[in-house]
Amino acid sequence: MYRLVYISTPKQDISRVEVASILRAGRKNNVKNGITGLLIQDRRRFLQYLEGEQTDVEQTFARISNDRRHSAIIPLKSGYIGRRQFPKWEMASKYVDAETDLLPVVRELVRDCDRDVASELMSFAEARDRAA
Repeated sequence: MYRLVYISTPKQDISRVEVASILRAGRKNNVKNGITGLLIQDRRRFLQYLEGEQTDVEQTFARISNDRRHSAIIPLKSGYIGRRQFPKWEMASKYVDAETDLLPVVRELVRDCDRDVASELMSFAEARDRAA
């Protein structure tokens, strides 16, 4: 199983309607391509975790990278893992207000993940919370 984690910055005027549209399209494409994962968002950034066959994940990331609704796309981690971490989620999504701590939200989302994956995602949440 291959995974890719990245952050990006949404355009300043992105609306919740546009984010909902992104999620609908993403879920549809993910089902078709056998991809699962999660998307965590606040007004300043997206954090997305994608998992599936390497070719499918990389093609999905290429499409995302060309989407003009966000910029500053930075891959954080990629590589092979032993199993799907989010097998039931075509794309779980959680919106967090910019003022809300992200760590408790991520801790809940990753409770069934392997320890190293959970640790990586919680480390990002901790860094975001310190910077906020």
